[in-house]
Amino acid sequence: MRRSIALAESPTAPHPGQRQAKQVQAPRSTLELFRHLRHACITIFHPEDENREVLTQQLHRIGCQTVALWPPVADLPAQTELVIFLLDAQASAKKKLPWLTPESAIPLIGVLDYENPTTLETATALGCHGMLVRPLQAKGLLSTLIMTMHHCQQLKTLRKRTLRLEEKLQAAGEISAAQAMLAHARGISAVEAYKILREQAMLKRVTVEEIARSLLQTDGLLSNPAKSR
Repeated sequence: MRRSIALAESPTAPHPGQRQAKQVQAPRSTLELFRHLRHACITIFHPEDENREVLTQQLHRIGCQTVALWPPVADLPAQTELVIFLLDAQASAKKKLPWLTPESAIPLIGVLDYENPTTLETATALGCHGMLVRPLQAKGLLSTLIMTMHHCQQLKTLRKRTLRLEEKLQAAGEISAAQAMLAHARGISAVEAYKILREQAMLKRVTVEEIARSLLQTDGLLSNPAKSR
């Protein structure tokens, strides 16, 4: 016996119910990054020595605001937009710091003593978007800052696109399942079933995905009465 699935009647003048896809913000140009950097707040986790002095002075010449601390702390100072930190022998312990992660939304620059496979692997595993090597010098710092910010921004854009694609794949699966269920219940084709789903979305001013998800949830409750109690 086929289950009857009740849906509202189609409107005479349907309103577009399709929600527009989320727009992924385009990366800023190098000039925009530079202008932003001139007023950015940068947190430095490095012992007080000549290297930190060189780093701080050059950042001030660029126009950045700086906060210098040691040792690293879990909570970043307010308004921090970029972090430069010493990647020392205790790097593994720093993994517990909440801001030190490959998923960090804040650009991270690691300061190394040696360029070797081990330290580079540690830096990338911790989520560094850029690197500096001691002894630090003013030359090349601006380029590193800009490239680090650009790299971090590109990664955030890719993550947003990946998330959106995953949402689309999930929605496509739900729509397909709802189509099949509706087609079976009413004895119609999959194309006709999709038209009904789309008309319902227009009527209720929601997305087809939401209509399909609601239909599947309703079917699940009907199939498992105990869940609705």
